[in-house]
Amino acid sequence: MAVKRISFAVFVLISLIGTTMISSVQGHTAQAHMALIKENGLTQGNPTIIQNDSVIWANVDNSSNLTHRIVYDHDGDGLYNGTFDWDSGELHAYCERDENNSKIDSSCSTEFTVILDLNWSIGNYTYQNIRSDNVSFNGTIQLTADTANHLEQNLPAIGSQFGVNNDESEVDDSIEEESGLTPEKMLLLVGLFTGVLSVILLGILMLRRSDSKTFDNIQYESE
Repeated sequence: MAVKRISFAVFVLISLIGTTMISSVQGHTAQAHMALIKENGLTQGNPTIIQNDSVIWANVDNSSNLTHRIVYDHDGDGLYNGTFDWDSGELHAYCERDENNSKIDSSCSTEFTVILDLNWSIGNYTYQNIRSDNVSFNGTIQLTADTANHLEQNLPAIGSQFGVNNDESEVDDSIEEESGLTPEKMLLLVGLFTGVLSVILLGILMLRRSDSKTFDNIQYESE
């Protein structure tokens, strides 16, 4: 009976420790931030977001016949076809649909989404919204680190701005905080710790069974 109580206590301890450690590595839940594209600018176009969040630009410019483009020129060559470049293509205020609610022009789009994951260094970024009449507007994204799990260390620098204006929005050169343990390492430690305790628990159970058989044999011989 005492061994059973010890075994149950060990099992509860393993469960509590595992749950606590796994909970401690849970970080920020990614969120989507909406920026509205209007004829003469952007609404909510300057969000403060956390790494792994996304930004969704939606064209709500119903007052003109203009289309809009969200662009980012990482390498500064005036094109938007680089590895880290953005080009939303022409964003329309609406897309014509048929009686089945399918887009008549499959290439027509009203929204554009970008995820700023851990490949993006923390800092301030400026992007451009270019209208089809070549009038442009800038918006700035402030990207912050996910301090809940400190995954921002050793991130590659990807450039200082969006768009093609060289005099705006340089990346903040602040140094990311570093953490000694990543979530993957902590989960590995939890698994290793749980495995060791499981072996100990199994040993206790086997020892109990062995003692029980020995006691039965002694009692039988004494009879």
